[in-house]
Amino acid sequence: MRATRLSALIFVSTLTAAAAQAAISDTVHRTFNVAEGGTLNVEVDGGGVKIVSGGSGVTVDVDRKARTSSKTEADEIFGKLELTIDQQGNDVRVISKYPRTAHWFNWSNELDLHYTIHVPTRYNINVSTSGGDLDVSDLTGQVDAKTSGGEVKLGRITGQVTAHTSGGDVSLRGGTGAVRLSTSGGSIDLDEAGGSVEAKTSGGSIDIGHVAGSVLAHTSGGSIQIGSAGGAIDASTSGGSITATLAQQPQAESRLKTSGGGVTVTIGPSVAVDLDARASGGGVTSDMPVTVQGTMEEDAIVGKINGGGPKFVVRTSGGGIRLKKM
Repeated sequence: MRATRLSALIFVSTLTAAAAQAAISDTVHRTFNVAEGGTLNVEVDGGGVKIVSGGSGVTVDVDRKARTSSKTEADEIFGKLELTIDQQGNDVRVISKYPRTAHWFNWSNELDLHYTIHVPTRYNINVSTSGGDLDVSDLTGQVDAKTSGGEVKLGRITGQVTAHTSGGDVSLRGGTGAVRLSTSGGSIDLDEAGGSVEAKTSGGSIDIGHVAGSVLAHTSGGSIQIGSAGGAIDASTSGGSITATLAQQPQAESRLKTSGGGVTVTIGPSVAVDLDARASGGGVTSDMPVTVQGTMEEDAIVGKINGGGPKFVVRTSGGGIRLKKM
């Protein structure tokens, strides 16, 4: 009898789990004949967005999944979604609104959404979602991407880039124009940029490759690594180390500051700066010749490199400072 009851309980539990996982799906499909150079405007109330470039025209696919096994209930759920997909000249607009519930961001939402949009290779992107990942492939145009609850992943963008998320990582393979990346809850990863870069996060590390212009990098919860900067560097963190390369002559003051680790800076052979490096948590060493006036201290070096130039200020209270020659 006990074995029978146990089997019955397992059977009921299995049915309950199957019912909870049951879903009915459908796809809304639209195509538009547009020329290159237009703008895709996306403002959706939840759901991940993937944008793929290449080909002609714009194609929009909205995958909808109602968490129910009842066709009638699924139709009711789909009917709550206010979905606008239209064309205005060479621009395409995708807007969705859904009634908010207390469990909107919970796994048990009654509706899941995902948007897949194909655009021409040369097209501008303005995309915003309140609850999902953003993925944009390589393209030529300006990109403005925002999400309140997901990851932002961007390819190589020939143009200016602005990306923000409140709850995930941000990555960009490359941008030829000015780049602004920010997140409140993740790391930032940038391979290369042809202009200036601004990267800010409150909860992760910052890893930047080659940058032709200046770099502004701030984090409260991780390390900062800058492979190469062609302009001034302003980097600060309270939770990790800083590693950077000042490859070319800066035209403005550079400042590197951390209270949670050491600082290692590689300096190009022709870079001329007024150095002010001080460490309260370790010593300061330099492979670069520094012309010092007065007495050189163990925990500080103040002087001129290559005759002097814009200020180059380095501070740490959680480690040492090392200056290396490129």
